[in-house]
Amino acid sequence: MYNFVKNVLQIFGVVYLRFRIVPRIWNVWLVGVNLGCLYFITHIEAQVLLAVTGVAVTGQALIYDRIGFTRILGIVHLMWIPMFVWMATRLETIQADPQLASWIAVLFVTNLVSLVVDTTDVLRYLRGDRAPHYSWARPLAA
Repeated sequence: MYNFVKNVLQIFGVVYLRFRIVPRIWNVWLVGVNLGCLYFITHIEAQVLLAVTGVAVTGQALIYDRIGFTRILGIVHLMWIPMFVWMATRLETIQADPQLASWIAVLFVTNLVSLVVDTTDVLRYLRGDRAPHYSWARPLAA
């Protein structure tokens, strides 16, 4: 359990402290929009998103533990695809609550943009770009 928590904290540390400013801001937005599920937690859609997010973070922590902060980490976001397909089957129910519908629309666009970036990274990883491109530990001074 300690190792899992350490990995999650290191991933967030890299994202929020080591990324360049634009990707860092994007990740603040991405996480913020996804955390909007807590506001709508009485809705099944928000509960499903929270569960999918928990599985994604767990998957990233396991990948990070094995191979570091590599481009393959984004593969866990593929879980968003079946989640949004399922949500699409619930459009009538979702549209009955305008706030929920607005949040899900923003969530969908935000996660779609992230999925495009993640797909690009995963393809680069599969084509051989496998070196960790960020590290929590700072390199030692030469």
